[in-house]
Amino acid sequence: MSINLSTVLDNEAGRALVKEYLDKEFLPRRDWDGILANSSYGIRRPLSYHEGQYSKYTRKGRARRPEHMASPGGAGSDPASGEVLGSHKVLVPIEYIHEFALIGTVANQTSWVDIEEWVREDMPMALKRRRHELVQNAFLVGRMTPGVYDTDGTCTTEFDQSAAATVTMYDIEFNFQKCPTYYAGGAKTFGNLDENSKATWADMRSLHVKLGLAGTPTIGGTYVAVMSEAMWNDLLTDDDQGRLTAAIAGGMKTAIKGLENQATFRYAGWTIVIDDQAFTEGSGADNEGKRANWGDVHSAICFGAGCFGFMPLGGKSPVKPTFKVQDITKTGYEKSIGYLVPWQVAILQPNYGLVYKAAVSESKPNNYQVADPTNQLDSFGVGV
Repeated sequence: MSINLSTVLDNEAGRALVKEYLDKEFLPRRDWDGILANSSYGIRRPLSYHEGQYSKYTRKGRARRPEHMASPGGAGSDPASGEVLGSHKVLVPIEYIHEFALIGTVANQTSWVDIEEWVREDMPMALKRRRHELVQNAFLVGRMTPGVYDTDGTCTTEFDQSAAATVTMYDIEFNFQKCPTYYAGGAKTFGNLDENSKATWADMRSLHVKLGLAGTPTIGGTYVAVMSEAMWNDLLTDDDQGRLTAAIAGGMKTAIKGLENQATFRYAGWTIVIDDQAFTEGSGADNEGKRANWGDVHSAICFGAGCFGFMPLGGKSPVKPTFKVQDITKTGYEKSIGYLVPWQVAILQPNYGLVYKAAVSESKPNNYQVADPTNQLDSFGVGV
């Protein structure tokens, strides 16, 4: 039986909820890490209440090195050729994440399940998961067109399917930057990726050099690559011309073991972090930049310090926003729980990050059977 918040508004579903949960114990649920929503990786810029509708990031310029001696062959000055010091500004608009859920008061009173607490616990986790996805979107396309739900819960416009890198808000035009994209095996386009285009250490070393040539600052001495378990396991099958074997023999057994157990790991100048909700796309030229459930092409988000920044989630805590619970009826039989929180993410220096796309050997979760549509997983990883 699958229960969601909308079902408790229905009389029969409400009774089923009580019948299903009375004298029962909760089973473990699927959860997500939301790695890229971690403020330790991005520049965390709290909202300034005195700056209006956007936040401003400023980078001071440096004068280029002098090109010519004033007196060739002799002593003389070495001017900067009239270089004028300047600055580069990135304007990041304030946008809002908002939603509300209806709750039947009758269900709250007739079931021992505390519906309001249920929502207060789950909504912050859903928001963290969404922030993680928004950071992924920023790296891949700059900004996705926001999706919209109808009042009946169906999707009017698709989420994370089309880019909107330039938006006008508050009568100001904002341009969202994205990071460059590279494809496994030296493929020139997304459409050139095939089932053999797996992630390799040769690619990872090349990408590390590209970030280094761009002058990308490191994070704790390495660059960070956030990738799926599927992509990481493909890398584990690449012995890096014997280097992995040599590393294990040379005393890195503990580190390698930690990595195989999906722990954070350092190798070849990278800190590898496993992403349990990677940005995945279906193969084929028309599917690039469109998020797909369990797609066979995965994206690794790679970056150094200062690549992206975000405004923290609103409310008293950076993780748990304040929810408003109110009676929305005259007779008190229905309540709503809602939130409106400011948040934004933006790529601040595109050269300090990149996206690495590769086909993966495994892309479908356990219990996914295409031949049997009755034995599928819903969006929460639960059989339906």
